[in-house]
Amino acid sequence: MFTTLYAAIEVRLRTLLSPAVRDRGEGPVPHIVLVAIMALAAAAIAAAVWEIADGWMQQVPVQAPPGPGGGAPPAGGGGGS
Repeated sequence: MFTTLYAAIEVRLRTLLSPAVRDRGEGPVPHIVLVAIMALAAAAIAAAVWEIADGWMQQVPVQAPPGPGGGAPPAGGGGGS
């Protein structure tokens, strides 16, 4: 199984790296354009996630609501032992 996979990868790499296939006239511009589009998409997704997280964090209360006793301190001073 690994031999078949290795052979397939080797044939593909030899085909891609051969001088006849490498010089097909496709310049670096299309590659750069695709990378730029992917970078812009990643930035847009990051900004959307940031805004969603920020909105969610704004909904978190700053102070805790009063407890069962209405927020009054304990009668004994709250001391331990």
